[in-house]
Amino acid sequence: MKKIDLILRILLSLILVMPIFGTLGIFPKPTADMYTTKKAFDFITLLMDSGYVMWMMSVVFIICLYFIFKNKMAPVALLLLPITLNIIGFHTFLDGGLLNPGAIMAIVFFALNIYFLWKSREVYKMLT
Repeated sequence: MKKIDLILRILLSLILVMPIFGTLGIFPKPTADMYTTKKAFDFITLLMDSGYVMWMMSVVFIICLYFIFKNKMAPVALLLLPITLNIIGFHTFLDGGLLNPGAIMAIVFFALNIYFLWKSREVYKMLT
């Protein structure tokens, strides 16, 4: 089971690094052909042009990467939950649904988040 957790933490880390690289300009900006609707592309363009949303998300991802390397998955899962839900909502309502090829990464991200939330459920009992 520890090997599976390690593999899933590495996968989550890789997913978190990609938007950071995008914010830093290492990856090219998204193009309209990456999305199934004009609304989805307009929304992403608006987020990127806001000047702070992508930077704030990248800071949260860097904090999560720190916690992942410290093997503290409970705060990671809580910090990522609102972002994950918004990504799932984006693909569901703006990008044509969760069955699109573009939503695969969102589904994997959501599944990893749910897994680590469930695995950390004992830690969250003190919050109630």
